[in-house]
Amino acid sequence: MKRSFSVLALVACLSMTFTACSKSDKEDGNYGDHPRTTVPDDLVGYWMAGSTSIGSFWGYDGSYQGNGFELANGYMLYKDGKARQYFYYASTSYGCKTQTLGYKEGTVEIDVNKKTFKFYANSGNYRSFSSCNSSSNGQSKTYGSSELYSAQKAEYKDIEFRQENGKIKSWHVYYDDGSSLDFEKSQEPKK
Repeated sequence: MKRSFSVLALVACLSMTFTACSKSDKEDGNYGDHPRTTVPDDLVGYWMAGSTSIGSFWGYDGSYQGNGFELANGYMLYKDGKARQYFYYASTSYGCKTQTLGYKEGTVEIDVNKKTFKFYANSGNYRSFSSCNSSSNGQSKTYGSSELYSAQKAEYKDIEFRQENGKIKSWHVYYDDGSSLDFEKSQEPKK
């Protein structure tokens, strides 16, 4: 029950952290001219995967400090191959909570038959918060060239696209250690 509540709280936190995006926001974005494919109709929309630690972290004074670890990764996929990536990471260590929230715009190549997904980030920004270091809390920083394509790209292989009634309902990326990213359709966060 606590894990379900924690994941739900994480989703709510992501949703409240951003402001609304309109169609003109997509058109005016800085998506770049990188490789892209037309996104299949079933995949158009916002997809999110996330996890949180089962255990909670308590301070030495007995106060609740939060989950030890939280992670969410989401993609807003547009029919024309443009995409937005959202990223949230939080950890609690030695009584200090650190959070990072990132946002990137770029393009995607998706091949359902080959079970592949590639995201080519062109622009974006992030901001961080630390309960123990407030000197740069909340300041938005722009991703540098080493954090964007062509220096980096998100690439998933051997994806399992699960279907119900002939439509893709979720997609799953499995790792060698037995863990997975399980993407399900959701609502796009507000930036």
